[in-house]
Amino acid sequence: MSPDGITLFLITGELQSQLLQGRVDRVYQPQQMEIVLSVRKPGQSLRLLLSAHAENARLHLTSRDRKNPASPPTFCFVLRKYLEGSRLVNIQQVGLDRVVYFTFSRLDESGGYQDVQLISEIMGKHSNLILVDRKTGQIIDAIKRYSHAVSRYREVLPGRLYIAPPAQNKQHPLELDEEQFISALQGGGWDKTLEDLVFKRLAGIGPELARELLFRANLPLDLRLEDCGEYELRSLWQMLQKTVGPLLQGNSEPTLVLEGKNPVCYTPFLPTQYQGLSLTARPSLNAAADDFYAGHTEIARFQQLQNTLAGTVRQQSARVEKKLSLQQQSQDDARQGQDIRIRGEMLLAHLHLIERGQTRALLPNLYDPEAPPLEIELNPSLTPSQNAQQLFRRYEKARNTLKINKLQMDQTMEEQRYLSSIRTALDLAETVDELNEIRAELEQAHYVKARDRGRKAGSAPREKPQQKSLPQVSKIGSADGFEILVGKNNRQNDYLTMHLANKEDLWLHAKDAPGSHVIIRSQPGRQIPDATLEQAAQLAAFYSDSRRSSKVPVDYTLRKNVWKPAKARPGFVLYENFRTLLVVPEAL
Repeated sequence: MSPDGITLFLITGELQSQLLQGRVDRVYQPQQMEIVLSVRKPGQSLRLLLSAHAENARLHLTSRDRKNPASPPTFCFVLRKYLEGSRLVNIQQVGLDRVVYFTFSRLDESGGYQDVQLISEIMGKHSNLILVDRKTGQIIDAIKRYSHAVSRYREVLPGRLYIAPPAQNKQHPLELDEEQFISALQGGGWDKTLEDLVFKRLAGIGPELARELLFRANLPLDLRLEDCGEYELRSLWQMLQKTVGPLLQGNSEPTLVLEGKNPVCYTPFLPTQYQGLSLTARPSLNAAADDFYAGHTEIARFQQLQNTLAGTVRQQSARVEKKLSLQQQSQDDARQGQDIRIRGEMLLAHLHLIERGQTRALLPNLYDPEAPPLEIELNPSLTPSQNAQQLFRRYEKARNTLKINKLQMDQTMEEQRYLSSIRTALDLAETVDELNEIRAELEQAHYVKARDRGRKAGSAPREKPQQKSLPQVSKIGSADGFEILVGKNNRQNDYLTMHLANKEDLWLHAKDAPGSHVIIRSQPGRQIPDATLEQAAQLAAFYSDSRRSSKVPVDYTLRKNVWKPAKARPGFVLYENFRTLLVVPEAL
């Protein structure tokens, strides 16, 4: 989501009041398409973020720290040369277009002032940041360079004259009377929706504001121009004047729209179209934009990391399934050893009926006289007794294979259960930190490569390793005043059960299902009420692999009855003296 022209107009106005005459202290390029300018003014230091990202091109002040690469990109070096030490003397938006000029002034080597402009063009996939010499109009550099092979309209290359983006030929919403407004909409086509026409025919209005105008005017969002009468168009015109007029006078109500914890959008007005969502007032549009994109970035990081880890678990699970299938086949083959033993015994019992040189023998089965005779393949170069001994050796080999294979299958099924617990933890994860805990566990189990285990010669030295932080388990208070602790992955479960919990605390876990360890903190002299026990059991059921079931059995016992076997995988414990409670899964 990128800001529309009106939102950019208001953001630019806030920047003018806060940044003008500030000195550029430092320039950073934390990402390929993102620049951060540190601007210092008396008593304060502000950070201006400018992005040319195809989907999230924007500009606003930011309070978030961003990790910078050890070696800055070329464009960052160019900006440092021309901008560091300069003063920001002007910020100007072109009409209601999404193009903003930042003018910087500094003393050059000859002692005169040199002005340069950093131009932010917010145009979707064509967004760009271009540094221009204001005196000559020549491009110094750009975060995206391209020639006429990419764009027939203009080249964006060092040394070329800067050519502004082509005009969009949209009408300023406040420079139209009602008749001109209707005429502007009709010029876009009768079969188009009003939302699409308002967005494409009026300057500065994005899809968000277009929908809001229709919603406030009590008009359907899918209403087409050909289905409109005088009443609908007049209602939309009046709402346009009532809503856009105050915004362009600087009267905004910066609002962040949230669905749960996830940011949906930010607006310069109090939206009425989002029924049931959370609307949070922000002190400025810059703050609203910063909060929105920080949340959006966090969600993108979370989804990317979750998908990566889930892919690793799927791949490893498929490997384990194949391994288990092969072991099962080997087990089935080895079970034929019992039949081999019987054949050897029958051969010994009937040696007098067999002569050397025979290739096969039909012998009765003394263990089952009613069964058909046993057909036994013989090696003609061996005596009947030697053939029997060969069968016994095959039997011993099959019996040993069964023992070894049983141990291997147990280990494989343990790994299968462990990967299932990781899959459940990934489903339960709610933050990037929780996903990083899971990744660290997968690193320790050698399912993924460890990060930063060394560095190449000549590369920047690694930062001093930080002390590992303790897992952060969730804490919930019951209505009865008891504290309930919940682990959501194997690392948290181990820490909660084996280190954090006391022996008299109550421990809960969904029966026969991967999931959370849950602890109810004991209180001296107080018995845990049934309501608190049920609440904790519901949490254990919800944060488990059985959470989609209508009823889930949950085992509970004192923590002192829980132990971890030697060399057990993370999160695995055994317990005894437990009782079981059947509950409905609920996060509460």
